[in-house]
Amino acid sequence: MATLLVLQGPDRGRTFATRNEPALLGRNSEQIPLTDSTVSRRHATMWPANGNWLLQDLGSANGTYINGVRVREPVRLKHGDQIKVGSTLLVYGGETTMERFSGPQGTRGLVDIDSAGRLLDSSILSCIPSSEDSVVLAAPETADAVHAYRVMLQLSEAIGAILSPHQLLERVMDIIVEQVHLDRGFILLVDRDSGDLVPEVVRYRVRHGASPEKITASRTIINHVLLRKEGLLCSNAMTDTRFAGNAKHGSIHNYGLRSVICVPIMARNELLGVIHIDSSSSSHTYTLEQLRLITAIGKTTGMAVENARLVQSHMETERLAAVGETVAYLSHSIKNMLQALRGGADVVEKGLQRQSLEMATKGWSIVERNLNAVYNLSLNMLAFSKNREPRLVLAQLNQIVAETVELEQHRADAKQAVLLTDLDEGLPPIPLDLDGIQQLLINLLSNAVEALSSKGGRITVKTEYDADEDRAILIVSDNGEGISPENLKHIFTPFRSAKGQGGTGLGLAVARKIVDEHRGQIVVTSRLGEGTTFEIA
Repeated sequence: MATLLVLQGPDRGRTFATRNEPALLGRNSEQIPLTDSTVSRRHATMWPANGNWLLQDLGSANGTYINGVRVREPVRLKHGDQIKVGSTLLVYGGETTMERFSGPQGTRGLVDIDSAGRLLDSSILSCIPSSEDSVVLAAPETADAVHAYRVMLQLSEAIGAILSPHQLLERVMDIIVEQVHLDRGFILLVDRDSGDLVPEVVRYRVRHGASPEKITASRTIINHVLLRKEGLLCSNAMTDTRFAGNAKHGSIHNYGLRSVICVPIMARNELLGVIHIDSSSSSHTYTLEQLRLITAIGKTTGMAVENARLVQSHMETERLAAVGETVAYLSHSIKNMLQALRGGADVVEKGLQRQSLEMATKGWSIVERNLNAVYNLSLNMLAFSKNREPRLVLAQLNQIVAETVELEQHRADAKQAVLLTDLDEGLPPIPLDLDGIQQLLINLLSNAVEALSSKGGRITVKTEYDADEDRAILIVSDNGEGISPENLKHIFTPFRSAKGQGGTGLGLAVARKIVDEHRGQIVVTSRLGEGTTFEIA
């Protein structure tokens, strides 16, 4: 990847990074778009070749110049070459890469804020309070205003889409790298426990094959930003009286800094951290407009980080509350099952003591029923808690239905109910997760059996094939008590059951989850006293 830095012209300060593919320079370019009206729509092109980059004019009206010499044939570019197109002057940065580091662990040891006690000298060129309104709109040039608007629009889109504070800071730094030339940049956040500044995001540009160096930042500059809560534009001069007392500690020259912008990240009146960027390019210094832009970014970032933290805190509170509710609900359900198991075991024990096979058989049926309940609860808990992609294989839905109905026949027999099937013989094999569909059917059939209140109940499992839509349809219906409109609204809500102590509130929630994993739809219709129908397609 090569870089082009705009030194003069309407786009001054912008940096273009070219990928390893041909790039067009011009007003109609997508790779290197220039707003200079003296630049042709298709002015010049550059492309990689054998580890180098070549540049050629495309017959532009005002010509293309490299280091003051007009060129018409392809020319190999060297690091530092100055390219003039129209009234725009660019400098070729050669092959560079932007190294990326994030998080307290990933950035550890990369930023040294005068850890050796050497306060760096520099000259303050401009200051902008972070609280100042309209920090971007103080009579900028038209091109600067358009550029600032584009950057703030990108930032607002990131704020609306990202809820993680760390990911938000990553995106903020990426936007800065894309829109403002920098050699090194980092974001420091104030640690809430220790009060120390901790690097959260670090970026620095290195030439191809060069080793990255540790970033040494000026404690003087950062302290000024922290204490006065204002954005700072500095040069490496030693004339500013505010830093004159630090001359004995060495100069900012020693660290190769050409130009620095450091701004606070503010949320209301609370200081959350700082954004720090610098450039060591001898031909580039930051401008007042860029200081205004970065200060506005810092102010907006602070509000966004604070909001993201509040959202995360709220989500964590809700998660803990949901965990507590889940544990309480499941504990209650498991306790009921264990009590029933103990009761059944007591009946079995008494039957054995009295040598009564009838009593022992009755007790064992209680044990068996509740063992099945514990087993089904375990399966539903696993299915509900895990996010997974279904393992789809071509299978016959009718065969799965027939096998599951046979497995669940004993439930219907216990209620003296009829369990019927109506299977479409023309149904072709379709992609299904075998375990998931069987779990879906078990849950729906269990729900249907429990809905039957008396003898003479009927449950029907039906399959259909819609040839026009090329889809299979599964229908499970019963003639039980039906579901009230109020309960119907919450029928798929986890841990919400209308069966009292007899239900766990997980069966239908898991059923819908399985349908969603198959990218299908489940629709339920019910009338009190008439029954309920579930249709899956």
